[in-house]
Parts: sequence; C-alpha cells; structure tokens
Amino acid sequence: MKIPQLATTVLWLVPLALQCAIVVVMCYRGLAQRFPVFFAYTLLLPARDLSLFFLTYRSPVYSRVYWWGDAGAVLLTLGVIAETIWHLIRPYPFLRAAFRLFWLVGVVAAVAALAMLFSNNGASGADRVLEWIILTERSAVVFLISRLGLTWHDYSVGIAAGFGTYAALDLALLELRAHIHVLSDATFVFLTSVAYNLAVVIWTFYFFRKRSVKLIERLPVHDLASWNDTLTEHVDKWYQH
Repeated sequence: MKIPQLATTVLWLVPLALQCAIVVVMCYRGLAQRFPVFFAYTLLLPARDLSLFFLTYRSPVYSRVYWWGDAGAVLLTLGVIAETIWHLIRPYPFLRAAFRLFWLVGVVAAVAALAMLFSNNGASGADRVLEWIILTERSAVVFLISRLGLTWHDYSVGIAAGFGTYAALDLALLELRAHIHVLSDATFVFLTSVAYNLAVVIWTFYFFRKRSVKLIERLPVHDLASWNDTLTEHVDKWYQH
C-alpha cells in the first residue's frame, strides 16, 4: 500500500499544530500548574518533531534527537498516567495506598520500557510494554469514574481517554504486523500516525471546550430549627440507653 505524501504531511502537521495550541490554552487557563507532566509531554513532542524537521534524515544527530526524544516521551507518558490517577483519587485517602503501589509498578515498567527501547528489539518492544500499561490505566480510570461517581467532563478523564485510545489502536496494529503479518511497515507507520492524531484530537476537544459555569440563583430552603430538634431528640435517646 503506497501512502500519499500529502496524507503523511497532514498527519505530521495536524498534531504539531494542535499540541502547540493546547500548550497555549493550558497556559491561558492556568492548567500547566495543574497538569505539569502532561504539559511537559505536550511541549516535548512538537519540539522534537520540529527539531527533526531541520536535521538531516538518518544523520547521527537526527538519530540521537529521535531516540532520546522517544525515551523522554516514554518517561513522561508514564508520568502522565500517574498524574491522571492521582487527580482522580486525591479526594479519597483510602485509595492512596493503592496509588503508591501503582507508582512503584510504573517505575519498574519505565525501566523495562527504556531497556527495550535501546535494545535490539527497538521501539516495538517498548511500545508493547507501554501500551499494556496505558490500557491498564484506562481501565482503572473507567473503574474510578463508574464507582466513585466522577464526571466524564474532567480534564484528567480527557487525558486518559486520549492515551487509552491511542494505546488500544497501537497495540492492535502491533499485533496485526507482528503476528498476523497483514500490515507492511509503511502502512503500520501510517496507521499509527492516524491513531496518534485521534488521541490529539481528543485532547484538543477536552482542553478547548467551553466550561459551563452554573450560577446559583437562590439557596435551597432548610428548616434548620426542625433539624436541630430531631437531632437533639436522637442524641437524648442515645444517652438514655
């Protein structure tokens, strides 16, 4: 399958432009301080891609920028996972112990992914580890939303949805190429780029959508005197027992 050059260029430019726009929006809304790791990730990828554009393809400098940028992306992706989970469970102290265990597992996984990245397996080995981790994180986010009554409109959910969508599609593409052998290298790279574009579009939607603010027109009416009498009655009964 021959990929048109125009399509490849568009898939390279769209996330570059959208991620730069997300950086601006995050700075404007004060979200860079709330999600510093995701902000760093959103800065790193466009900066690396712009740097590669001005370097000679397959030169030593090009390779170093690409692979060290990839290593930084792996670390920041795992950091974003931890950051997202922390924002979701922060109001619930009983879940913080589980978060510490998750963080420890994430550190081990980061070391494994980086080792695979620089080994003979190349990026595909690291991708496989990373995608499974992100899919686990996505499942954890869905569980937290359903069990704790969290809202799907939260920025953390949008970040997780983007990474989770990309991870699921990328993992499927890896399986199709490595085991079923139905994808050529060029098609795999093209479809992976499509998957990443979809993730960036999801992030753009969450960070650009207008946040509605509900104004309280009047306070609900409470019969505080009746509440106080009822509470006093129950307390008196408790003391009598």
